[in-house]
Amino acid sequence: MKTVFLSLGISLLLTWLLESIAYLFVKKKSLRDYIVLLLVNLLTNPVVVLVSVSLSLTGVADVCLTAVLEVFAVVAEWQFYRMCAENIRRPFVFAFCANVFSYLTGLFLQLL
Repeated sequence: MKTVFLSLGISLLLTWLLESIAYLFVKKKSLRDYIVLLLVNLLTNPVVVLVSVSLSLTGVADVCLTAVLEVFAVVAEWQFYRMCAENIRRPFVFAFCANVFSYLTGLFLQLL
């Protein structure tokens, strides 16, 4: 159980860091949009990680399920950015790019 909480914490902190880096590419920034980014990831990241870890413990996890989880995260984040962000002009593009960057970096770090 301790390992699950550690995984959740590390994953969330890395996601915040990496998606904050992605946010640097947004032309017009605001504190509100940055807080939205943090809160959106606080909602989506633990769900994706918990489901992913649960599936891997049962031996069911595979690439297709991971893809479905990531699509869920992108769609949920897109909708939150669309409704709540002030200056993220293309919320779907931002959610997609930030999640791809975060996911691929996470894969790379796991290989190390």
